[in-house]
Amino acid sequence: MPAPPRARILVADDHADVRHAISTILRSDFDLVAEVGDGLAAVEAAQTLRPDVVVLDIAMPRLDGFGAATRIANRTSAPRIVFLSNYAGPDYVLASVARGASAFVAKADVARDLRTAIRHALEGRMFVPSVSILPQWNRPEPRHDLLLYDTEEFCLSAMVDLLQVVLDAGQSVVAIAGDAQRRALDGIFGDHASTGRYVSVASTEALEAIMRNGMPDAELYAMQLDPLVKRGLAAAVDPEPHVTIAGAIAPILLARGEFDAMIRLEQIADAYAATRPSVSILCCYSASKIARHPADVLAHVCANHAVVVPGR
Repeated sequence: MPAPPRARILVADDHADVRHAISTILRSDFDLVAEVGDGLAAVEAAQTLRPDVVVLDIAMPRLDGFGAATRIANRTSAPRIVFLSNYAGPDYVLASVARGASAFVAKADVARDLRTAIRHALEGRMFVPSVSILPQWNRPEPRHDLLLYDTEEFCLSAMVDLLQVVLDAGQSVVAIAGDAQRRALDGIFGDHASTGRYVSVASTEALEAIMRNGMPDAELYAMQLDPLVKRGLAAAVDPEPHVTIAGAIAPILLARGEFDAMIRLEQIADAYAATRPSVSILCCYSASKIARHPADVLAHVCANHAVVVPGR
């Protein structure tokens, strides 16, 4: 069979050396249709060359990346937009996705993350640099997201960041974690337990409670989570109550090699989030442990999530 066509990429950055570095990173996997040095040129090139993805710097002359993205996104058959910036704080990321971007990559992480971000964008997913952005992001699609972390230390740090943002906003959280991580989270957020805005659940116990005949069961899944969600919504002090469920159940199935059960669980979680707009779900997987399995395992995991966040 002939190889599938390679995605066509347009790169826009006002620094020639940066454009060259980006093109060098991407050339092995994608077709580079053009490199331009300002936002207006990016708009014009996107119209004439019709790339699949436009990689945009934010700070550019004549027209900045935000203005360019707005014009590009308003065109018929608009390409995916991936932003690059030295500024990767929540305000910049949220402003980027509000203008139609599919991904945001910090320039410091280009070598590691840009190709991955483009692939996720091409497959219809979003890619953002931090989990702390997720609770601040007002989006209509089901909020079932994925953290792919490198180390257990990073996973715990990301969970702390996420839960802190959620609780500071007056919302509620359900943390589902292994024993060590659960003890650490309870030590930090346990004071919120009495208010009903924080509850932690052991991953192994949560998994056992939703299994039926060797497979995760949607009815049991809802029976376990609905009371926790109801309590969290009632306890939230924000005018628009929301509950974030974060942690790891499916990776237990991954470790056992029960791939069909793992995928089924992710499908159940996706459907659960889709029918409950006041609920967000973040699943945490070890990237190195997924890498030990066939490549299609990662593809199936990613396919059941709306947003992917990389972890160090």
